[in-house]
Amino acid sequence: MKALAIRHVRIEHLGLLEPILKELGFDVDYVDTAEGMLLSRPLEDYSLVVVLGGYMGAYEEAKYPFLSYEYKVMEKALKSGIPLLGICLGAQMLAKVLGARVYKGERGKEIGWMEVYKVGDHEYFKDFPQSLMVFQWHGDTFDLPQGAIRLYSSKNYENQAFVFQRAVGLQFHIEVDKDMVKEWAEVYKDELSQEGIQVSQLLAYEGESHRDSLQKLIKRLLNL
Repeated sequence: MKALAIRHVRIEHLGLLEPILKELGFDVDYVDTAEGMLLSRPLEDYSLVVVLGGYMGAYEEAKYPFLSYEYKVMEKALKSGIPLLGICLGAQMLAKVLGARVYKGERGKEIGWMEVYKVGDHEYFKDFPQSLMVFQWHGDTFDLPQGAIRLYSSKNYENQAFVFQRAVGLQFHIEVDKDMVKEWAEVYKDELSQEGIQVSQLLAYEGESHRDSLQKLIKRLLNL
């Protein structure tokens, strides 16, 4: 089995998800679209598509033309019934390709460890906790696509996780570990400074490992 990971920034990779996929017998292909890479094999060769995070806006196709290519890939995956997981920017792109609006969040950026609350249910999330402490790093948000089910909300933004058929959008970063947080904090320290956030605030709390929840979600999405 093969999994496709569409990556926008090298340091925003699959994280905890990569070893889970490999344990399930997957070979992982990264396609770095922001660097001009395209799929080297037919989309139908993949049993899972993951669209990862990035600093660009889901609505900035004119500035980042590779996003238009990604939307075509995502549309094809949805029409073909290939399981699709969107994380952060990937979730916003999933919402957009399903016809929902993506826009600048009116309540500012969510950066750091924050709580999200379960507001709906679906078989993919059937035994997930009522609240999760998750890592956030976004300023944009989106409307819930028509026909989608909202699963988690935060105090600031109601659409934190949703399901549409065999596609899942997660606004938060369920895939990060402490090493990823440390690297992001260093690379994006100027943004943290602009937001009045100390690097130490991100590193003081190591967060919870959501590896088990992530594994359950992937296995259910893949019908394993």
